[in-house]
Amino acid sequence: MKTETVVLLIVVLGAHSLLVLGDCAFGGQNLKVGQRYSPPGRCTEYTCHTGGALTAKTCPSLASLKPCKLVEDATQPFPKCCPYFDCEQNLRL
Repeated sequence: MKTETVVLLIVVLGAHSLLVLGDCAFGGQNLKVGQRYSPPGRCTEYTCHTGGALTAKTCPSLASLKPCKLVEDATQPFPKCCPYFDCEQNLRL
C-alpha cells in the first residue's frame, strides 16, 4: 500500500510541476513556454504553451501545377523545408 501511494504521489507531483512550470515534453525534448522545436527530418514546428500544451505548424497542402516542378529541401528549418512549385524553369524555351 505504501509503495502504491508513493508512486501515485510522484505521478501527481510530476503532472503538477508540468502545469505549474508550463514545460512541455515532446519526442524526448523538454521545451520551455514559447520555445519551438522542429524534429530532424520532419517539416513541422512545435511550440510549447502554458500548461504543457503544444501546437504544431505544418506545410500547406499543394495542388499539382503542371508543368511546374515540385521542389523541397528537408534539411532546411521550418518553413523553408516546405515544398513549393518552381514554374520559372519550365517557362524557359
